[in-house]
Amino acid sequence: MTALHAPNKWPALPYEEWADTKKTLQMYAQMLGKLRLAIEPPQPEWLNASLQLDAHGFTTGAMPWGTSLLEARLDVYDGAIELNSSDGRMHSIRIAPDRCVADVYTDFTAALADLGVEVDLWAKPQELADTTPFTENRHDCTIDLEHAQRFFSVLAAVQGVFDEWRSEFFGRTALPFWWGAFDLAVLRFSGRHAEAPEDRGYIMRYDLDAEFMNAGFWPGDDSAPTAGFYAYLYPRPDGCDVVAISPEHAGWVEAMGEWMMPYDDVISCEDPRQAILDFLNSVYGVATSLGGWDALDYVYTLPAPPARA
Repeated sequence: MTALHAPNKWPALPYEEWADTKKTLQMYAQMLGKLRLAIEPPQPEWLNASLQLDAHGFTTGAMPWGTSLLEARLDVYDGAIELNSSDGRMHSIRIAPDRCVADVYTDFTAALADLGVEVDLWAKPQELADTTPFTENRHDCTIDLEHAQRFFSVLAAVQGVFDEWRSEFFGRTALPFWWGAFDLAVLRFSGRHAEAPEDRGYIMRYDLDAEFMNAGFWPGDDSAPTAGFYAYLYPRPDGCDVVAISPEHAGWVEAMGEWMMPYDDVISCEDPRQAILDFLNSVYGVATSLGGWDALDYVYTLPAPPARA
């Protein structure tokens, strides 16, 4: 079954225009991520820590809490963090306009306490140059909802392509939004274990204990402001760095140890969706040609439904 794709124009995402909003928004996403990490049972490759997209922003999904369920959402249209309990209670915490991280975090933890959710949250951001604890952060106070919505619209478009690409893979896949690096990823796992590297910290060691392909979209940051797509294979196959991949504006970046493709080049294509699919399929081709993945083992095609009488 082939989905219909509307010819919607993909928005530009110049980092300098929304940098302040990006930094503040990421702090709020980290609050949600830390809550999910504290509540969810562990999953391989830390998938229990990731967020997902919903129709209005980011969500933890329904998390078990005693005999109830708890969900935390970051709504980029209403400009709020919502905490919803399956017993019908909820709290809404305003994040815009111009509320500082410290004030939002105070309201966030107070709302959790009011819902009876007692968790030990580490109030220090992760994977960021700025590690000011949420409780002390009074310099990130900018949420321009128009900018947040533009970023989210890019993620929504990308997720549609990623979801299409993984649909024919007969194996474990995932679509995590990583709040540490602020990237949306699509993962394919071969099902084989891999030896965890001894020279990595606790988190990275157990992020790299399976054979997988990881691709994703990253919006840029102060040190590297160019948004783009990335992909890599773990373990890294010998010779993968010299393999030509598609499309023409994608290539291997040795300093990163991965393939990269600038977002601006993608949206300048006649068909951005196809450019992303070509990138994903090309990198997956390296997994099957050099990485030892048997492509036939992972093909899944849903048979056509029977004709209605």
